[in-house]
Amino acid sequence: MQHRPNLIILRVLGFLSILSGLNNVAIMTIAVFDLMLKYYKSWPFYRSTAEKVNTHKKQNLIQGRPMIILKESIHVNRPIESVFQYTSDFANIQEWDPGVISSVNPNPGDPQVGSVYDLVLKFGPFRPKMVYGVTALDPQARVVLNGKGDNFNATDTITFVHTLSGTRIDYQADIEFSGVSKSMEFLLAPVLKCAGKKAMAGLRKKLNPDHGTARHNTWFASGSNIMDYLADHTILLGMLMFTRFGYAIGKRFWARNDQILYGKRVVITGATSGIGRAAAMKLAEKKADLTFIARNREKAIKVQQEIIDQTQNPHVDFLLADLGVMADIRRVAEVLIRSRSPIDILINNAGALFNHRGETAEGFERTFATDLLGVFYLTQLLRTAFTRSGARIINVASGGMYTQKIDVDDLQNTHQPYDGTRAYARAKRGIVILTELWAEQLAGANGVVHAMHPGWVDTPGIKTALPEFHSLVHPILRTPEQGADTIVWLAASKEAGKSSGRFWLDRRPHETIVFPTTGESPEERQVLWERLNRLAAQGDLDDVGALCGKPGLTD
Repeated sequence: MQHRPNLIILRVLGFLSILSGLNNVAIMTIAVFDLMLKYYKSWPFYRSTAEKVNTHKKQNLIQGRPMIILKESIHVNRPIESVFQYTSDFANIQEWDPGVISSVNPNPGDPQVGSVYDLVLKFGPFRPKMVYGVTALDPQARVVLNGKGDNFNATDTITFVHTLSGTRIDYQADIEFSGVSKSMEFLLAPVLKCAGKKAMAGLRKKLNPDHGTARHNTWFASGSNIMDYLADHTILLGMLMFTRFGYAIGKRFWARNDQILYGKRVVITGATSGIGRAAAMKLAEKKADLTFIARNREKAIKVQQEIIDQTQNPHVDFLLADLGVMADIRRVAEVLIRSRSPIDILINNAGALFNHRGETAEGFERTFATDLLGVFYLTQLLRTAFTRSGARIINVASGGMYTQKIDVDDLQNTHQPYDGTRAYARAKRGIVILTELWAEQLAGANGVVHAMHPGWVDTPGIKTALPEFHSLVHPILRTPEQGADTIVWLAASKEAGKSSGRFWLDRRPHETIVFPTTGESPEERQVLWERLNRLAAQGDLDDVGALCGKPGLTD
């Protein structure tokens, strides 16, 4: 077994020699490899490897595929017109693919069928050449290029899909080797796949302009640190962090949140009890101009007076609306917009867990209407009222969303027996998805969007909706003030304004997907957005397409 690396080295040397045109060296290397192969082919390790390779080859031949197929997808925050124009022109490829040194079009101009590009590649110390030609081109939809090198052919198919916040690029490269290099395909596949990932990462970086939204230097796209990542995926440890003990641990590492919100206009929903009330109290203490949206007039008047008395902040008012009724939401939004006072911070806190299925007056399932559709509709309507000087949207989700995948074909929970906890968790999963979509849309518009979950909090809603759970874990539940802390921090801190689209617990970003089966595809995101837009308009009997189509911030 100690000679196994020698076989690999010989194969690589042979391949590099082929690419660089050193055919004599290549032939000698392959010849030596063949001799060693005859000697080692009886080894169990080599028989096993050969069987896997032969099986892979047979499968590809049966399916009519080339030996190596590379597939990658990226999303960029640019319109499809400019993305297609740049990417389809392979004269630009050396700007984003680190494996290409140069690309020259002998007849410069917009790409079209028949356009040719002469490429010089970088492969270690060697500089192989290849020629690409455009064989098919559908403007703003697809381009196909065939490439030829000395010992391999490649067909690159690039498709472009318009999304809510930009463009998705799907890239597939079919690579087929010929001659003696064909025997090395299985060895080169992982190397080429790695190169493909780097190329697409380069394309994403080139097409996504720097919006000045800083990202933490972490190992994970979510911004999570290694300890939180491990805790989230350990499940039981992650659940422990939802309790008052998790809050106490996290608090030990915090800096003081001394930022003042003087003159900032804050709109918060669900502020008459629990987490929302605690958040409203802290925001008023920070001198925010606070408007809260409530359903019950008597409770709203009482809470308003309590906030004013305890904080000595007279700038507290309220509006009445049932946030599960789209007509109410539009009415409240119109009042806020007509006030001509730009909104600096919108906090979507209102939510409810219903143990029995019911419908609103507009015919929507209550959990879906209140916890997802209403949040979507209110936020979309108020986007024209956001300030340009750093608007923030904060969406309150739940740790329960970790257990559920969004079902875009059953948003109103009709396809199976109703389960209030599941319906609530699915709606909160939808909130996290919307947070990421809004973050993409508002990138570059000086606005940030975050989701958070407060942990397990002792609130009237939990006690009523989940009495058994409340009774079991009551001693370790957080207080409403502890649950509201991250909401207030996201509203006030400078740190929260440096990133967007994240999911927070105790002032730290966390993963949004722990179980792989709970993730959604880009297509499902698109469907979710379109159906929410349509259903909100249907409920309100008014066309909201103009409001929900594009991001827009006012001066």
